[in-house]
This record gives sequence, C-alpha cells and structure tokens, in this order.
Amino acid sequence: MVRVARRDASVDAVRILAIVAVVTGHVWFEPAVNLSTYTWHVPVFFVLSGYVASTRAAGLAALAGFLRRRTRALLVPYAAWLGILAVVLGALDDPLRLLAGGTYTPRGFTAFWFVTAFFVAVVAADAIERMPLAGQWAVAFALLTAGYLTSSVIAMVPLDAGVGLACLVFIVAGRTLRVIRHRIERPVVTGTVMLAAAVALIVSGASAPLDLKKGDFGTPVVSVLTAILVSWALILVARPALARLPERAGRVVSVVALGGFVVVLTHGAVLALMRGLEVEAWVVFALALVVPWALATVLLYAPLAPVLTGVPRQRMPGRGARSDVREPGDGGEPSSVRRGDPAVLEHDSGDIREPALHHGNGLGVLVDEHEATAERRRDRAGRA
Repeated sequence: MVRVARRDASVDAVRILAIVAVVTGHVWFEPAVNLSTYTWHVPVFFVLSGYVASTRAAGLAALAGFLRRRTRALLVPYAAWLGILAVVLGALDDPLRLLAGGTYTPRGFTAFWFVTAFFVAVVAADAIERMPLAGQWAVAFALLTAGYLTSSVIAMVPLDAGVGLACLVFIVAGRTLRVIRHRIERPVVTGTVMLAAAVALIVSGASAPLDLKKGDFGTPVVSVLTAILVSWALILVARPALARLPERAGRVVSVVALGGFVVVLTHGAVLALMRGLEVEAWVVFALALVVPWALATVLLYAPLAPVLTGVPRQRMPGRGARSDVREPGDGGEPSSVRRGDPAVLEHDSGDIREPALHHGNGLGVLVDEHEATAERRRDRAGRA
C-alpha cells in the first residue's frame, strides 16, 4: 500500500487567503482595496505552483501525462463551467466571445481568463524546468519584458495566452524559493521583513497594482518584485504559523482549498446575478464566497467531481476508505519537510520513490501537481 505524505496545510491556507482576496477585489473597487489585493492575489497562485510542483520524468510519455493531468485539472472544469454559466447567465447569444476567453468573456465570467493563462504558464514552465535556474530567470524576464512592451497587445490574445507567458516569472520565483527555502533559518522574521518591504513599496506609490487580465504588470519590475515579495512572505510565514495545526483541522483546510477552484470560476456569476440589487456590499461579498464554496464542498463528494472541480471525487471520512485528500503518515511532518525541502514530499511503496505533488493544480486544485501522483499510480496499474 502506498503511504502518502499529508498535505501541507500552510500552502492550502495561502490559497484560501488569495481566493478571498480575489473576491474582495471584485466586490470593492476603492483604491485602498486595489492596492492591497491586486498587487499579489493572482501572482501568488503562480508562485505557489513553482514552489510545490516537482520535476516530472523525462520523455514524451511523461510529457503526455503532464499535459493530460493539467487538462483534466484545469481545462475540463473550465469548459464545463463555461457551458453551465453561459446557460444560467444567458450568454449564448455571442458564443465567439465565450470561446475567445480572456478579456473577451462577458460579465459573470470574471476570473475565467486566469485558468487558461495559468495553463499556458505551467506548460511554458515545464518546457524550461531542466534549464539552470539562471537560464529560467532569463527566459522569464525576456517574456515579462515583452509583456511590458506590448501590454495592450497581449491582452487581446485569445484565452489570455500572452499574459500566461509573461506570468512565467512568478512560477520561476516560486521555484527559486523552493531551492533557497532550507537556507532561511528564521522564516517568520524573513517573511515579515519581506512583507514590510512590499508594503513600503505600495504605500510610497513606487509599486502600482497589477491587473494581469488586461496585461497590466504595474510599475516596470517594481510591481512584479512586490508581488513576489508578498507571495514569498505568505509562504514563509504560513508554514511555521500552522505547524501545530491538528490533523483534523488540516484536513478541513485542505477540503476548503480543494473547493477553491469552483469559487474562482463561479463567484463572478453570483456577482452578476446580484448586480442592480440594493444589497450591502458585505452581503454581496459573503454570498459570493459562501454560495460557491458550499456548492464546491458538495461537488467534491459527487460523481461529477473530476469534471466540475478538477480533482478526484473525495471520500467521506469515517467510511473505511482512504481519503483522496490525504492519508495519515507517521503523525509528523513529511520527511522532506524535515529535510528542509517542502517541494519533494515522498511516497513510499516498496522500492518506489516518487515525488509527492501537493495535491491540486492551482485553485484549490488550483496550481500545482496536486493529483498527479495518484493518477500516475492509476496509470501504472492500468499498464500492469
């Protein structure tokens, strides 16, 4: 039997915080909200992807498996919800806008652009992952520079693919933190200093907010640096802060995070349906979070979970079946965390040693290699 190292609740907690920030930025439009959310709430998903994802095996078969997993986790739910919400919101009168995605999508599809941009970014990241880190930074910076120079153009590229390429810099930043993380002896202090530096850049006006959907990367270099500082700070502080979180509480955090993808895809529809109603903003905010997350929690345990949430159907606890979210190991931290490398959690199955990938692809699933290991085991079983 395969013993799977438990999920890292700190990564899931950062995801949840980012999703709440995304919804916040879509409800309130005051400058203070823009400054405090748009600077980091989307970049952090890319950074997390680079931070937790493991290097895949070489070869065409491994590449095909990677693309298949990313498609199942991201594009299948994207297409499913695109069709469902098009019917609910009455957006079928202009199907070309729906198919073009990105900035072309109508009201109610607020965050759909991110899914396709993220898919492009993770595929691009996979293409350069065997390069030295310095070479990856060179490629990422070149694409970011192109994004700055052609911001109005890349925003018009269907599916926001151009934005996705420019966002490669955030994934490389996540990989960099993964490499240097074990050298940081005081992560809370270091993260706090990073966060303070980012706040100073924002408050001073040196760092303008990003609006990645529109190809706006803010103040050249500075805004991207600020986004990376905030993302790194959250990751560094979250792990020690949640180190003593009980196993059951960690599972709750993980289930909530797994449902985050549905929240990202559907909260815009809730906002669109409430548009024009005389309701307090905080009520709109609460409903835009609670309704999609409640729906997501139900869907995670439903037969259509893989199609609508991007992750395998979860098993109800206490029924004698292994949970797809996590399986208790030795009760402590994963072995790789004890070694100081949070990215290479290990699975033991006889002589088999393979990377454990944090269990999702990005947004609950959202952004890493989340379900890859389980799928690889199923693929091996099918070939046997």
